[in-house]
Amino acid sequence: MSSRTIEGIEVVEPVAAIAVDNRQGAAQIAEQAADLMIRRAEASRASSPQEFRRDLRDFGWSLIHAQPVMAPLVNLVNRVLWAIEEPQSLQDLIRAVVEVAEGFKHQLRQHALHVAEGALTLISDGITIVTLSYSTTVQHALRHAQRAGRRFRVVCGESRPILEGRQTAAILAEYGIPTQLVIDAELPAHIAQAQLVIVGADMLSTQGLVNKVGTYGMALAAHAKGVGFYALCGSEKFVLPGFRPLEQLDRPRSEIWAEAPPNVHIRNRYFDVTPLELLSGIVTERGVLPVAAIEAWLASTHLHPALAHEQQGQMVETP
Repeated sequence: MSSRTIEGIEVVEPVAAIAVDNRQGAAQIAEQAADLMIRRAEASRASSPQEFRRDLRDFGWSLIHAQPVMAPLVNLVNRVLWAIEEPQSLQDLIRAVVEVAEGFKHQLRQHALHVAEGALTLISDGITIVTLSYSTTVQHALRHAQRAGRRFRVVCGESRPILEGRQTAAILAEYGIPTQLVIDAELPAHIAQAQLVIVGADMLSTQGLVNKVGTYGMALAAHAKGVGFYALCGSEKFVLPGFRPLEQLDRPRSEIWAEAPPNVHIRNRYFDVTPLELLSGIVTERGVLPVAAIEAWLASTHLHPALAHEQQGQMVETP
């Protein structure tokens, strides 16, 4: 397979495609990454177990660098690295990677189902729900609530600069859910009239919730008006203690203003960080949990040394 460089790391073209994917949610990209991990293992030309482990470690880092604020990629790589610690034959190593990656994909789907069931407890008849961006987890939860007989309406932010909120609105409308698409700047006004705000998640740590830019402002509006604000977030999106997330990259300025004067500085970032104290709760595969329960859950996880010893970058911060 051909390769190219992302942030100084050689990666195969499919990983480069993940790096420029700015429309799909973290769960979808994680499934693709799991498939790529399997392909990499099965195509390995390693002549020894040690070489195989090094190759999978380096490939794992290329996946993490491709989408530096998507925690499922870190969790996938972490599980693979732990799984290949013990096997001593190349055949057993490949089998271990396949089993872990396939299991990870299955878990993603199961978690989405359980999260949708948890979100159902928050949705009652006649309410208005506000969301933004594109999250299959949010879409599944709203679809599940509709099928359970709940009747509600959704206000969705368009989600600049890529406008993936349009796709969410179209999908919800196709489901038969009354949906209104609004510009992002109008979301706080709609939150003031709503009963619930739900968003997806790309990453959750003790430092905050990383999600599409605009989430922080929505959380502030919800907090000010006493509206419930919940993140739908399976544990695959938790940041493992000891892992320092990489800094998110600036995106093309042309997405904001293609003909901008050269002396106008344009900052285009897709994600912001919402402090956990602004969240009413987090909907996980274990149900709706308070922030304190998530912090205890995080403390029970273990980071592979290869992901702790090669840290680069820093956590994205909200200016």
